Amino acid sequence: MVLQTTQGARLGDVITRILPEITALRHELHQHPEIRFQEVWTSDRAARFLDEIGIPYRRGYAKGTGIVAEIAGARGGGGRTVALRADMDALEVEEATGLPYASLNPGRMHACGHDGHTATLCGAAKALWACRDQFAGTVRLVFQPGEEVAAGGRLIVEEGALDGVSAVFGLHGWPTLPLGSVASRPGCMMAGARDFRIRIHGAGAHGADPASGVDPVVAAAHTILALQTIVSRETDPQDSRVVTTTILRAGQATNIIPDTAELSGTMRSLEPEGLEALVEAVRRIAEHTALAFRARAETDFGESAYPPLYNDPEMTAFIAETADDLLGRGTYRELAAPVMASEDFAYYLQRAPGAFFYVGVNPHPDRPYPNLHSARYNFSDEALPISIGMMANAALRYLASA
Repeated sequence: MVLQTTQGARLGDVITRILPEITALRHELHQHPEIRFQEVWTSDRAARFLDEIGIPYRRGYAKGTGIVAEIAGARGGGGRTVALRADMDALEVEEATGLPYASLNPGRMHACGHDGHTATLCGAAKALWACRDQFAGTVRLVFQPGEEVAAGGRLIVEEGALDGVSAVFGLHGWPTLPLGSVASRPGCMMAGARDFRIRIHGAGAHGADPASGVDPVVAAAHTILALQTIVSRETDPQDSRVVTTTILRAGQATNIIPDTAELSGTMRSLEPEGLEALVEAVRRIAEHTALAFRARAETDFGESAYPPLYNDPEMTAFIAETADDLLGRGTYRELAAPVMASEDFAYYLQRAPGAFFYVGVNPHPDRPYPNLHSARYNFSDEALPISIGMMANAALRYLASA
């Protein structure tokens, strides 16, 4: 169900008409997943879609693959500017969905549903272009690369994608929400994040003679366990923080103690100062634990820090009203607590008031849906008209409220 506009062409009718095209586009995007800042095919496909409509755009953002397009309302372009954002990148996952449109790129998959987000923004673009006689002002469309790990949102915002924008909205398909529902919350909605990498230097030796070397694998194992005490023993139980080790690499043969071991992971916090405390704790524990086992640790925290995501309360209420008008009263759900996942849409919300929201993608709420980042996750086709309707109606309603 999509809200029908009251002036000019009916937005809902337009979305219904273009839905087969947008569904086919999502399948095409799903087949060609590309990871951070390598979204060349995806960027070209989005540009070709905009060319077919006639929407002007600029390319080359965020290390080259980002696109910023604009639709000027036929009632005058001098009003406010509202921005809609979609992320385009995929993940290093081998797909296991068995879908007829499964990934054609080995080891790459749209396991977070960004194919659905990109298709949604393309659909919103086409619908708003068809209905541009209904609004004054400008709708800016931001196709962003590198959301996963690389914080491409920071780059594209720094490069001016939100200059002059009065409000910004973004969405994410959410597998724990049933199809037809929308969820968000004012204030802190998602955690900040930062990665860590620890390289432990030992001294290689024969596996049968460990005393002749310094075993970095043992030091790494104790480091992993010690890192878990940061949350359990150093953090106030009322503060939400996470430290998770996700990668461990060491050695190549069963009878050789290697010179080095490497471990990597992620840290999460709902407060910026919490991330700073986690950085200090990880560094301290890594260095001193390695030293206790006669090894040496080097820590690196990278450049891609994600701040906590804070929704503007008024814009969140606006999204709630849009959802209830679009899909029926009671459709919108307010999240009871923030989510410990992170999102570089947080950078957009530092620059302009706005809101990030989730759209339910589970068409069978009586049984679990594959999780985000799972090799079996797939953004539901049934969620596309709802996602397009939310984005397009949010833009129209915001410009009409000036």
